[in-house]
Amino acid sequence: MAELPTSAYAILGLLTFGEQSGYDLQKFVETSVGHFFDPAKSQIYSELKRLVAAGFATERHVAQNDRPDKRLFSVTSEGERALRAWLAAEPGEEAFRSPFLLHVFFGHLMDPEVLKAQIREHRRRAAETLAELRAIEKDIKDSEVARFPYFTLRAGLSNCRHVIKWADEVLKEMEVTP
Repeated sequence: MAELPTSAYAILGLLTFGEQSGYDLQKFVETSVGHFFDPAKSQIYSELKRLVAAGFATERHVAQNDRPDKRLFSVTSEGERALRAWLAAEPGEEAFRSPFLLHVFFGHLMDPEVLKAQIREHRRRAAETLAELRAIEKDIKDSEVARFPYFTLRAGLSNCRHVIKWADEVLKEMEVTP
């Protein structure tokens, strides 16, 4: 079996929800796995080519009158077997990287007002993401089809609430402590 990068398996998994174009996949990523795994748009298209070449996906051309023709992709049974084998294997070590937390770590070298502004911006983005996730939650909370995506959504909700709480605590401490 061909060794694929995680992004290819993510795309295979998204194709199990039904036939989609590259554009459809990008939109699906933005409202689902993109909150914790976000392949670049160009990566989606290159992975689709790789998946078709490996026999893990099929490509179908659809003629359109008012728009350019589009290509729709579907997962094959071989692709689903490869995805299931990947899912059954140990996921490996998670790499967490945050340039923002590097700024906080080296905060003693920064102007405190600049660091506070960065923390406030980080908090604002977390609050914005929390609002987006809450909107998604309303749509999928009681859906049996979305049961497992809902589990990951709950992790995202929890993380956003945690970031907001952390930022509030740090900003408060920075006001009292020089």
